[in-house]
Amino acid sequence: MIANERQYKISHAEAERFRQALKEYNELDLIKSGIDPIVARAHKAALAEQLRELEDAIRRYELLREGGISALRATNLTEVGRLLIEGRIARGLSQRALADRLNVKEQQVQRYEQERYQSAGLDRLARVAEALHVEVDLQMTLASAFAAAATNEDTEAFNPTKYPSREMKKRGWLDELAQERAFSSGLVGRQAHEYVSFYTGSYGAALHRKHVRTGGRFSEYALAAWQARIIQKAKREASRKGLPPYQPLDALFVKKLVELSRDDRGPLKAIGMLRERGVIVVVEPHLAETHLDGAALVLDGDHPIIGMTIRYDRLDNFWFTLLHEIGHIVRHRERLKDGFFDDSTAAPEDASEAEADEFANNALIPTEVWKTSFVRFTKSADQVLQFARRLNVGDSVVAGRIRRERGYHLFKSLVGDGCVREMMSEAGLMR
Repeated sequence: MIANERQYKISHAEAERFRQALKEYNELDLIKSGIDPIVARAHKAALAEQLRELEDAIRRYELLREGGISALRATNLTEVGRLLIEGRIARGLSQRALADRLNVKEQQVQRYEQERYQSAGLDRLARVAEALHVEVDLQMTLASAFAAAATNEDTEAFNPTKYPSREMKKRGWLDELAQERAFSSGLVGRQAHEYVSFYTGSYGAALHRKHVRTGGRFSEYALAAWQARIIQKAKREASRKGLPPYQPLDALFVKKLVELSRDDRGPLKAIGMLRERGVIVVVEPHLAETHLDGAALVLDGDHPIIGMTIRYDRLDNFWFTLLHEIGHIVRHRERLKDGFFDDSTAAPEDASEAEADEFANNALIPTEVWKTSFVRFTKSADQVLQFARRLNVGDSVVAGRIRRERGYHLFKSLVGDGCVREMMSEAGLMR
């Protein structure tokens, strides 16, 4: 969302840039340069979607600023922060003017709005509402038994004791949150529930709104805990200076990213490249009962997040997982709010997962090139290496594709086994 005049002007400039990019987008030239047609079409669609989102945000800001909206509504408590920001805009107040009314520094209001008031207590929220002279009509409706059953196949009651609280405590997650805000003392289970609620708002039936792809039975409580940790790390990364606004990941950018698979430090360089486009990549080791390799989320509706577990410590798995999640960002950005959680070894069960797989495969090795190459059937490591050099992709990418199609007993020495976790640890990304 747009919160102030500076962001409004930037959004106008960005929208014009996207219009120009769409006008100049030449799908045929991209295909001739070696980019798969599916990837080229996906990026054009992503540009159009990003332009639409910007135009919607601009229109809403203008309506708020001009008094065209007087009733602000939300269906979730996590949206209260957005309503307060929109209320300030509708009142014609700057962040400084609101800060004066609250008797706090302008930077405090800026911090609150940046994080959508998630760290503000109830008394602070009430003071902001009072300063804005807004009337609050809070209505809570108990979900019917039918609705509860629709979101939970087992119709099991929400049970916060099922969070992996001991493991969360052991990994230091709860202690990190305790350093940032007032926190319950006493039972670790209650702290775990507060931790997940603080970062995701996911409790009860809300746990079931995720898009989960897995080959085994998973714990929704463990999944929610891991998601909260990813968001916690992403918020920390977003608070660092130099994180730019999100820019769509166009076809040429993805091609350059894939070429890094030939670099010994490619994974770290890829993470850096994505950060320059406003995409946050964080690593949190695999948590029992989640069966995850990666996830695609969004932070406060702005910055896409890629979460990775490095469950399989191999370069081929790293690159496929990274490109799969990029596929979700490019093709399903409007659905990142609920999140995509992926087990790369599981068969896709819906269209969005099949599309992300297709995007990853075509970005790494264009389909037409792959279909017409005998390297798919080779038993020669030398032929794999030659094919990888010709395509300017990592040996692990080609070997990994062969292994996914013909069996994981092949070309084990070419997939970069045992080096990704060490690289991430040395860079401080697995803490």
